[in-house]
Amino acid sequence: MGLRVITISVLLAQQISAQSILPPIQEWHGKSESLIAKANNPWITPTEKADFITTPTYDETMNWFQKLADASPLLSMISIGKSVEGRDIYMIIASSEKEVTATALKQSDKPLLFVQAGIHSGEIDGNDAGMMLLRDIAFGNKKELLNQVNFLFIPILNVDGHERSSSFNRPNQRGPQNMGWRTNAQNLNLNRDYAKVDTNEIRAVINVMNEYNPLLYMDIHVTDGADYQYDITFGGLGRQGYSKGISNWLATKYKTHADKDLAASGHIPGQLLFAVNDRDFSQGNMLLMGEPRFSDAYGDLRHMASILVENHSLKPFKQRVLGTYVLLESTLKLLATEGKSLKEITLSDKAKREASLPTKWKVPEMKSAATFEHQSNVKVKEDSGAVPDSLKLLGIESRIVKSSVTNADYVEWTGKPITMTIPNYKGTEGVDFVSRPKGYFLPPTCAEVIARLKLHGIQMETLKQPREVTVEMYRIQEAKFQNDGGNTVPFEGHMQVKGTPIPETRKQVFVAGSVYISTDQPLGDLAIMLLEPKSPDSYLSWGFFHQIFQRTEYIEAYVLEPTMKKMLEDSPELQKEFAEKKKNDTKFANNPNAIMTWFYSKTKYYDDRYLLYPVGREM
Repeated sequence: MGLRVITISVLLAQQISAQSILPPIQEWHGKSESLIAKANNPWITPTEKADFITTPTYDETMNWFQKLADASPLLSMISIGKSVEGRDIYMIIASSEKEVTATALKQSDKPLLFVQAGIHSGEIDGNDAGMMLLRDIAFGNKKELLNQVNFLFIPILNVDGHERSSSFNRPNQRGPQNMGWRTNAQNLNLNRDYAKVDTNEIRAVINVMNEYNPLLYMDIHVTDGADYQYDITFGGLGRQGYSKGISNWLATKYKTHADKDLAASGHIPGQLLFAVNDRDFSQGNMLLMGEPRFSDAYGDLRHMASILVENHSLKPFKQRVLGTYVLLESTLKLLATEGKSLKEITLSDKAKREASLPTKWKVPEMKSAATFEHQSNVKVKEDSGAVPDSLKLLGIESRIVKSSVTNADYVEWTGKPITMTIPNYKGTEGVDFVSRPKGYFLPPTCAEVIARLKLHGIQMETLKQPREVTVEMYRIQEAKFQNDGGNTVPFEGHMQVKGTPIPETRKQVFVAGSVYISTDQPLGDLAIMLLEPKSPDSYLSWGFFHQIFQRTEYIEAYVLEPTMKKMLEDSPELQKEFAEKKKNDTKFANNPNAIMTWFYSKTKYYDDRYLLYPVGREM
């Protein structure tokens, strides 16, 4: 009976998938269609050959790239790491330089563009666009793109997820027929891993950043959400974040240039779009600064120009791939003429040492600050005090329909193009600031955190002798572990925790093997966000310091009882404090264990390191 139910379910799923259940499609033809190779071209890509119905497998992709690199002196192909399932993560180096080592390209006067595709492997547009563009650079009419620019390209970052391919993986996406899985083989979302660096894939990406020092970094995705007319949406962080000069360059110089090239090729470029109410744009659009777990926010903290591309999932695969090709070519052309100015701006941003840094961002004038895993989860009320810009949205008409199955409302897109002016909320105001210390001391007990900080490229000094220093340290109070509906649940392989960090000044001895991290370095801001407990992506938040939340020494009641009496007899001040505590906290007053713990915490027998975050701040 069970087998029959499964068989019927599979057949039903196949029947549904064969139907046109996505919203109506708008017919599209653009000048960029001329980029598609002729059928007799010996370097036609597998996707072009399949008329953009399918995308190649990992093996087909890498074999094709290897043959292309072997045949062209402009291209080379290297492995930058291996996945947990043993697949190589390959990167293509496109350059006219005589030497293409990491050191040579890092020292080159040419700007370096670093692009990755397939971080979510079902969102694979970038791979197919990169194959076409690199083919045309090697054997077409695009060789001149490398005259003034060097180019690094990862075709598929999530190589294991790419091979978990199915036509049922992304039901909200219009092609290709075979799509990879969102997470990697460890079921981790790579675009939540930049801060904590759990995965081989993101470690490989960050190693490329450290070794090659790219000027501009691009991460190519496909959307999950609402319908609208734009096919290629993208942006940097736009006048917000930790790299103001870079953000301004991306919002003005880059966006203007790329929009013009895309429009000239028949595409409809737009800004990043995240519906405030998570279904349509009737309440507006919301752009909030993400945490450094995300690629673009991480790049911003490194003071590296970073572009997040979100192609529109409801547009045909062919249209999305061709638009991505145009965007890549446009980026190379802009860097050829404006790379020098971006380099100067980048150096300026890297040299800044702000006295304090925000750990979160909000829309100006909002009454409360918040950060969100998904920007579209923000609910903005009319009386919230939020001040939006206005956005002329090239949208698609929608209507609210009541489900005959669930009896709940849902959005139905009609396919009719409309233009509407909507609120455009932007989280540009920093909140929850932390002061910039001179540096941080970490004891060798933090070996795992130290290792991950090194992976980021953060510079540090290892103490050869014990060092006694006066530092500020945090006592973490009111700690709350992540839960969902009362159940404690993990997130991305970690049990996250939040608490209130209470600073205290201490004389502390850091033993030999401890490390000192100065914030006077290009990655100083990144170090601050990873080590300050307030930061949503601090290593405390990600659960690397859970051991501080457990007590390991106790006192017996028969010892504590006479101790408590003696303490009260000797201290009228303590008597008054105890009386007020009981009066104001009835739960405490009726809990003998809580009372004993309270008295125990005021003795010299109590664990001085309980709840003490072991990282010292040098002020």
